Amino acid sequence: MKTIISRFAPQSFNDFLCLVLIVLIVTLWILTGIKILELSAEVTGALIVTWTLLVQYYFRKKQNDSTKE
Repeated sequence: MKTIISRFAPQSFNDFLCLVLIVLIVTLWILTGIKILELSAEVTGALIVTWTLLVQYYFRKKQNDSTKE
């Protein structure tokens, strides 16, 4: 059980920060969707940009050692 938890736990500060931001962004979107919170268009745009950058960072293609020069 401990290995499962350690496998999915954040391994670095960057991973922890990303996890916090993802949870925060999703929570804000849910609260906005059910009309508990109203966000301005600028804040919504900033959340979309942040979400996109996090996804691009964590799902980017890694270069193979043979293609590096």
